[in-house]
Amino acid sequence: MRNLIVYLFVITSCSGCVSGWRLPEVGFEWFNLSANEIWVTDAIGLPDESYCGRLMPSQGEDQLSSTKSTIMESVRIEDTIVIKWKENGINGWPHGVETLPNGTPATGVLHEATFKRADLGIPAKLSHARVRFTYLGGDKWRIKLYGPETLYEGTDRVKDFSPPYQKP
Repeated sequence: MRNLIVYLFVITSCSGCVSGWRLPEVGFEWFNLSANEIWVTDAIGLPDESYCGRLMPSQGEDQLSSTKSTIMESVRIEDTIVIKWKENGINGWPHGVETLPNGTPATGVLHEATFKRADLGIPAKLSHARVRFTYLGGDKWRIKLYGPETLYEGTDRVKDFSPPYQKP
């Protein structure tokens, strides 16, 4: 009987510790709000598993319109993030895509956008967060960082990369 009481005491006293402990989980979400289909070919400064590839146009940032990847460990984000993508107009790649040896589409116009991690308010190491990349069209991206429960203040940034290219 005494062992049962000790066991129940240990279980109830440690239940608060267990509920506060979680495995690291970092999510990367990608949306395309432009009228054109795009293909993200690289995301320098982010983990290899984070970028999405082909993005179809969508009307909003809902769960069905996203391409996601989740990494179940803490990740490091470099000081500079470079997103590279190809755009092939409204028709995109209707008959599939002929790829180059590195897996990127052989056709389409190559674009590139560079962001400073500090300007976006993203810490160098993420353990429990979600980063949302939204292509707005016209070479513009919106990047948001979500924490475990709420959006961090001051991290909604839209950077204009339309010509003439602006220096940060």
